[in-house]
Amino acid sequence: MEHTPKPLLRRLVLTFLVGAGCFFTGLVFFLHQKDISFFILSILLSAGSAAKAILLGLQIRRKNYTVLEGTCTDVRLKLFRNTHDIVLTDQDGNEHLLRIGKDYKVRPGLSYRFYFRTSESIPSGQPPLLAKAVLTDNLLGVEELK
Repeated sequence: MEHTPKPLLRRLVLTFLVGAGCFFTGLVFFLHQKDISFFILSILLSAGSAAKAILLGLQIRRKNYTVLEGTCTDVRLKLFRNTHDIVLTDQDGNEHLLRIGKDYKVRPGLSYRFYFRTSESIPSGQPPLLAKAVLTDNLLGVEELK
């Protein structure tokens, strides 16, 4: 079995757990309150979560993701937003401006590896704002390099 990157494996496991949690919460509520509509909604949510996890697992197995490595040179915090912008400099000296969620803790001066959905997710020759939006939507995970 080949090595699966930790951030992708963590996302896969959490997606499965969310689906299972929705199903069991709906089941317990159905057994206690006899509310069939809530149970059906929980089944639909768990099925959607399972489908998302299966698609992500296939993507990981096929290695259909892009890896961007580099050193974080700047973190720009945005007030009243759930994101912050970072400047990542790769080994070739190219700078990439990324917008990531505040749940990812990134500090300047450290090296990171970012995982994106497809190889088309890193645009070339596009305006910086459009490139930043595309990278944000396709981010799968982040890991700090040691």
